[in-house]
Amino acid sequence: MQPAPAVERERVGPYLVFLFGVLAIATFFEGFDAAMLTIAAPDARATLDISRGEWGVIFAINRLGMVGSFFLLLFADRWGRRNLMMITIVGFAFFNGMTAVAGDKFEFCAYQFLARLFLTAEVALALIVIGEEFPARLRGRAIALVTSFATLGVMVIAKASPYVLLLDCATGTLQGGDCVPPDGNWLHSLGTTIAVALQTLTGRTVDGADWRALYALGLVPAVVGLAMRFAMRETQRFSALKPEAAPTLRHEMRAQYERAKIPWQDGYRRQTWLVALLWNLVHLVTAPAVAFWVIYAREDLGFTPRIVGDILFWGYGGGVVGHYLTGYLIDRVGRKPICAGLYVVASVAIFMLFQTTALSQQYFWMIGTVFSFAAANTVTNVYAAELFPTAIRATGYAFTTNLFGRATEVGVPLIVSALLPALGISWSVGVVAFGPIAGAWVVWRYAPETKGLTLEQIEKMLMPAKGGADAADVPERARTGT
Repeated sequence: MQPAPAVERERVGPYLVFLFGVLAIATFFEGFDAAMLTIAAPDARATLDISRGEWGVIFAINRLGMVGSFFLLLFADRWGRRNLMMITIVGFAFFNGMTAVAGDKFEFCAYQFLARLFLTAEVALALIVIGEEFPARLRGRAIALVTSFATLGVMVIAKASPYVLLLDCATGTLQGGDCVPPDGNWLHSLGTTIAVALQTLTGRTVDGADWRALYALGLVPAVVGLAMRFAMRETQRFSALKPEAAPTLRHEMRAQYERAKIPWQDGYRRQTWLVALLWNLVHLVTAPAVAFWVIYAREDLGFTPRIVGDILFWGYGGGVVGHYLTGYLIDRVGRKPICAGLYVVASVAIFMLFQTTALSQQYFWMIGTVFSFAAANTVTNVYAAELFPTAIRATGYAFTTNLFGRATEVGVPLIVSALLPALGISWSVGVVAFGPIAGAWVVWRYAPETKGLTLEQIEKMLMPAKGGADAADVPERARTGT
């Protein structure tokens, strides 16, 4: 039977406010961790002897962790959203903390791969829960707001990193006070203390590398997020479905296999390919921006950590505006026109970001790039969370966003790395910068308009012959494994 009408909430009460706060921690970490990998890149490369070409490979493998999250996310339609979220936050906290004690490039790569695997599954679940719990009239804005915390995570680390990644103070103050003495710097002291404790606990040599302190600091809010997660309840929509438990592990795996086939069946295949294609076109912008801009700014343009952090801070400030503005516009104007327009702006902005060298131009185009790709991510996340019925929502999201939707996010850093010797960073990124323009056409031609519709109404619109999909539409083998 279809979920009862009571699962559609009419107002935002105290629990939804609390739930929003809990889930915002997950998306905050997405931005915080992704930016940490980029901001610490020059320092980690120096300590672990990683070349530019190898960094592109490490970044791509890190993104493969996001693809690996697909397998975790599949179980959310059987075990529940809350149960899986508890697993993901523990996994992320452990492996991100272990990055602080990595002894070589291979350990660094492995720990970041696993940390990204758990974090990506956690973020996907956060957006699914928001989509299932918030009222239809506010769903777009709620998803936009919770995704904006990823941008806030980048802003926080952009401002904090110069106090942790210290320049050599023995050489004196550099370029307007970029050298921050460690004396009295509590943030550096806290991160270093945690990093040293982790190295001592794991029997590693204490080398005093500041990038380790940056990763160690990430453990603090992770522990806070884990404590808050215990008060979270299962979503009303998932609880209403009451999936049947499989009698044995073999039956459980059989049920999971049967469920995994559903997004590729008639009635679901179109939206599966649509959302996966949109994500790949978005990542043509986000992957090179995240992987290579800090290296471009610090090593090619000669910017110091303070300048880089300041540009990122104001750029991601524009991203916060992009999230908020987009959330409002997609609920008032519609998903299609806003999404298509943002894809075009994102393409132009990132091309210019890697073509300009003046400090003022870097500020301007960074703001434009982050504003547009943050906003484009928001709309695409809304589509990913809306276009599948509750019984297979996490499975559909896993295929479209975490598996097939990540091809360019993994592949583009490798392509850019291969082009670097011949073209340099600027034109290597420029080659792939125009992909989102094709995305604008795909949205305008094929994407549905879902503004103001409940999730059940969207199901009926996309599957008119069946009158919508619900738990009864899921084959018996997919529910019990028998």
